[in-house]
Amino acid sequence: MIQAELTVKSEQGLHARPADLFVRTANKFNCKISIRNLTTESDDVNAKSILRILTLGVNKDHVIKVVADGDDEAEALQAISNLIDSNFQ
Repeated sequence: MIQAELTVKSEQGLHARPADLFVRTANKFNCKISIRNLTTESDDVNAKSILRILTLGVNKDHVIKVVADGDDEAEALQAISNLIDSNFQ
């Protein structure tokens, strides 16, 4: 299991298009991936579910914690980190 704390810099936060891209990226991997909004102290949710992601209310400059657990966890966390660092480009 590995984890990372990431700051969302996208003006839209993790809503609509960015959330869709996040979930699509997470679903490329077999490992379990969870996410929580550290800024609002939310519970962990399944990062492969768009509805769960949207319930987090992640806005610009919120800090999220992503946890990946499984065979391809390193690749998954790297892909998600890259997506957030690139502002979902």
